[in-house]
Amino acid sequence: MLPGEYLIYGCDPSYFTRMVEAAARYMRIPHKALPKSPDVRERLEARAGTHLIPVVETPEGWVIHDSTYIIQLFDMRFPGRAVIPQAPAQRVLCRVIDDWIDEWFTRAALHFRWVTDEGAREGAQAIARDLGGAPRDREPNADEQAMVQAVADFILPWGRKAMGVMAAGPDHQEKLRAEFAAFLKLLEAHYATMPGLFGERLSMADLKILGAMKAHFISDSVARAFVEEHAPGLIRWTDRTWERVDNGEVWLAGDAIPETLEPLFPLLLDGFGVFLPENRRAVEAGEKWTEFKLAGQPLRILTRPDAEKARQAIMAEIASMPAGDAKAARAALASRGLLFLYED
Repeated sequence: MLPGEYLIYGCDPSYFTRMVEAAARYMRIPHKALPKSPDVRERLEARAGTHLIPVVETPEGWVIHDSTYIIQLFDMRFPGRAVIPQAPAQRVLCRVIDDWIDEWFTRAALHFRWVTDEGAREGAQAIARDLGGAPRDREPNADEQAMVQAVADFILPWGRKAMGVMAAGPDHQEKLRAEFAAFLKLLEAHYATMPGLFGERLSMADLKILGAMKAHFISDSVARAFVEEHAPGLIRWTDRTWERVDNGEVWLAGDAIPETLEPLFPLLLDGFGVFLPENRRAVEAGEKWTEFKLAGQPLRILTRPDAEKARQAIMAEIASMPAGDAKAARAALASRGLLFLYED
């Protein structure tokens, strides 16, 4: 563990920024959550090689991005506060759920933020306050507000376009909302029995859910109304869990998987499990768009190389395990119908 602070640059309404912040908070890692404002943007983008957020500057001066890689770095550097289980079934299912949140439910986040005019204006203003350099400790003055508005005017059409390329607009909202409502209800039922997916301790997958809820699903007014309608217990779970820190809690003994977690996996298969092989095929073919049917409805989604890289990373993780652990991880996937997603 290196002394010093980790600087998390992003913005409060960002899906992935809040995931990293949730991990740093829970793991009691010295950090500051800072806006990726104009005064630091050029330096950070040159160092990280991306315009995406968040980026984290480590105590020794590394600048890294991608929420999963950042949290994995935290996990390696603070092993006494680990958030990735060591037991093979819990570990591989944590990774699968983590990727599901990252690569699939971004559709729901984009949908609820940008689908209505009022919500889109609200979201654009919230993002622009951080990315436009407005102060966090007071209301912006006239010049600062003009900068915020200019950034918001740029962000709003970008957000609407992002919603469209992920097939998350009005034409697809019925099935998208039904799937997301089912997901919320299953999470609410599980978290009523234990505070984390795999026991008392929070895992990386829990922290991804927490960050998504904090940034989008209980903060954006349109999304919050949906959560209040379908799974209000998740609002209380988010508020409570955001304040939690690691106090030595443990995951379930014996590599056990809670029964209340099991209904999530058929839901995963019905959506993400359809997309992932089609996205893989599109990546391998060099195609810009991934086209497939979901519950009988045609979807056309911008091909996601990062989703394919994440799938391959899970395969590599299994391959790196000791033989007995790899066998247990593969069995955990096979018994839930997931193994075909992570095989060549």
